[in-house]
Amino acid sequence: MTTVVITGASTGIGLACAKASLAKGHNVIATARKPEDLTALKALGAKTVALELNEQSSVLEAAKQILALTDSHIDVLFNNAGYGLQVALEDTTWESLVDQHTINVVGPIQLTNQLLPALKKNSKLIFNGSVLGVITMAFRGPYSMSKYALEAAVDAYRLELEHEGIDVHLIQPGPIEANFRSNSLATLSRVLGNKKTRLNYRHHKARLENPGNTKGTLPASSVADIYIGIIEGSHKKTRYLVTQVAKSAAIAKRILGDKFHRIARNSEPVELN
Repeated sequence: MTTVVITGASTGIGLACAKASLAKGHNVIATARKPEDLTALKALGAKTVALELNEQSSVLEAAKQILALTDSHIDVLFNNAGYGLQVALEDTTWESLVDQHTINVVGPIQLTNQLLPALKKNSKLIFNGSVLGVITMAFRGPYSMSKYALEAAVDAYRLELEHEGIDVHLIQPGPIEANFRSNSLATLSRVLGNKKTRLNYRHHKARLENPGNTKGTLPASSVADIYIGIIEGSHKKTRYLVTQVAKSAAIAKRILGDKFHRIARNSEPVELN
């Protein structure tokens, strides 16, 4: 039986991948932060482990539990958990930037390192990146920085684990139907508070408040299809862009280079208050 570990499996992409794996008869170990989400995942048939990626003690304890549940044999590790700090760089705080990179980069890498002894030849190590790790837009700087970091992490792991026969992959979604934007809006409100900002957030907030208006949005199952393809061996590439929006943006960035700045500027106007 294929044993898979999926972080951040409570909603969205993680939940869709957990369901897809369960449908395939995989032994699924799913992580989440909230007890009620762990209960719901357990009801679906997954084994569950509590994980808070911004706490080292939680990462170490979760890894210990995962190794026990899998008898130190993992076929697939999907580092999916993360969130988006979508705020202008000038409005970030020390704490908000540290949290963004700890949860999106440092935590997943440290969890991976703890679980590496359980990944054998032909195992799959998968990270959930983003098209915003390929292009950068206004008000998404902190999130993009974390996803650009995962681009480097994937290439480093690929080089360093090649002799172990471990396949390393990165999924780069564009707009996906999930709670990502509502969560980003809540994070934005928490970080800004009542602060008077130099930049006007009206366009950015309108986009986060109306995720259904985003052209080309696909269901989370579109990522799950790629995830299953990687597990079953039909998807062998290192990187997979998901949604036509992501593919078009990546092509435009590659072709235009610095001139892509004009497209990014027009896509989300930056206005002064």
